[in-house]
Parts: sequence; C-alpha cells; structure tokens
Amino acid sequence: MATNKENMERLLAVKNKFNYRQFFMVAILLFSTVADILIDYVHAGFNPAVFKDPSYWIMLALTGLSIILVTLSVRDFFREKELRENTEVVETQKKLDIAHAELMRLDLTTSFEDYVNTENAVRKLKAYQAYIQFKLSKITKDKARAKWQKLLDQAETDIEFLPVRGNTIKLSRTRHIKYNRIRIATIFSRAERTNSDDENIETNEQAHIGNLVFRKLFMLFSFSIAFSTLFFEPNAFAVAILVNTFTKLFRTAMSVYLGASDGQSFVRGTLLSKMKLRLDFVQKFLEKEKKERCVAAANTAKAVE
Repeated sequence: MATNKENMERLLAVKNKFNYRQFFMVAILLFSTVADILIDYVHAGFNPAVFKDPSYWIMLALTGLSIILVTLSVRDFFREKELRENTEVVETQKKLDIAHAELMRLDLTTSFEDYVNTENAVRKLKAYQAYIQFKLSKITKDKARAKWQKLLDQAETDIEFLPVRGNTIKLSRTRHIKYNRIRIATIFSRAERTNSDDENIETNEQAHIGNLVFRKLFMLFSFSIAFSTLFFEPNAFAVAILVNTFTKLFRTAMSVYLGASDGQSFVRGTLLSKMKLRLDFVQKFLEKEKKERCVAAANTAKAVE
C-alpha cells in the first residue's frame, strides 16, 4: 500500500508534467473538437437586429464583467500562493527583512535616507542629461543645437531647480521626464509598480493588470461577442443548449488559466527581479557603512596608541 509520501511524490510528478501552458493547449483542442462535432447537429445564423435589443448589451456587459472578476480573483489567489510558497521569493523577502532590522540595529536609518536622496539626485541628473542628449541627436540646425548644448553644459546646475512630482521631473506644465526614483517604503514592502529598466526597483502592478485585461482577455471578449450574436433554429434547441453551455465552460476555464498563469508569472518574473534589486541596493549600503566604521575604528585605535 502506497504511503502518503509516495502519493505526494506522484502528485508532484503529475504537476511537473502538466503545467498551465499544457492545460491551455488541451482546452483549445477539446473546444475545437467538440465544436466541430456539434456543428453538424445545429444550424446557427446571425441576426443584426440583436444589436438593437438592450438586453443583449446588458448580458454582454455582465459576461465581460464575469470574465474580469474570475480572471482577477484567480490571479490574486495564485499571486498570494506564489508569494507564500515560492522558495526564492520567501528567501529574498527574508533577507530584506534582515537587512531592514540591521539598519535599525546599527542606527543607520537616517544615513540610509541620505544615501537614497543622494542616489535619487544622481538618477535625476542622468535622466535630465539623457533627455537633452536625445534632443540633440534629433536637431540639425546649428542655432537650435547650440541652445540644447548650453542646457547640457549647465545641467548639473539647473537640475537643482527642477521640481519632482512622483517619478517624473517637471520641466513645464505639459512636459515631464520620467526617472527611476527610489522610495524607502518600496524597498521594504511588496507594494508594486513595473518598468523594464534594470535600475528601477519598483513595479507597476496596476499596469500589469491593465495589460492582462486589455490584451490577454481581448480574445475571450471577442469569443463571447461572436457567440452572443448567433441564434439557433427551434428544432436544434437541445444541441444549442449544449453549445452555449460548453462555450461558457470553455470561457471560464480560459479565465482561470489566464489568471493563474499571470499571477504566477508576475511574482516569478517581475516582482522577484525587483526584490533582488532592492536587496542588492540595501546590502551595498550596509557594506559601505560597515567598511567605513571599520576604518574609523582602526583610526581611533591608532590614535589611542
């Protein structure tokens, strides 16, 4: 008789062999096969008058809402599951917590804030200079080039007077420059924002969810609209119910798949990489401070001698 350990190992082996991408392919294959079989038993048509019926738009809106709710609910479940169970994520977060405790223990919170402000000033200047250099690369007229070159030459002075709003440098009412600003609260929390720049330690989860809804769920919306415009002949009523039922089941399965895969990929890819950047940033500061303290202690010891 198999032990609990053996059963768990078998389940784990099955899980490793059957991932979410495979589930997606199986679902597509199953839907295509069943649809191909049922189409021989049902006669469907299209009636443009359906677009004039308010109930059609209400049902379409409810269908779209249910797709979003199912997808985001499943996404949130798998996101939290990944945060709790992914060994690398848990270990990285543990190291961040230890680094935070080390800052408190060594009374370095004020020094760390100064360190962050200095780094932000450097990043602000780099972003401003990069903006001017980009403008210079596009300009061919000598007079205009001279103007932008002058701005580049005095960038280190001008940057002190340019206000910052969030993650942007405000040049005027309508012109802003994005830069990778560091926030201490972001380093020690899991509040998210996403950017592909390797220097950016933040992630924009709202943008990530927006991408999921407006790009990945577009297929499901299109699929639902296409089927909602069909009508079936009375003598094919029973088969029509089967078609509609299977369509709803397929739509739900796809919503679950997209939510689960997106929740996991966000934590494993975007969030974990940012957590490592945050940890590296804090550890570099701690190493610098410890070296400086060692040097100061050695100098003090020599002075005493």
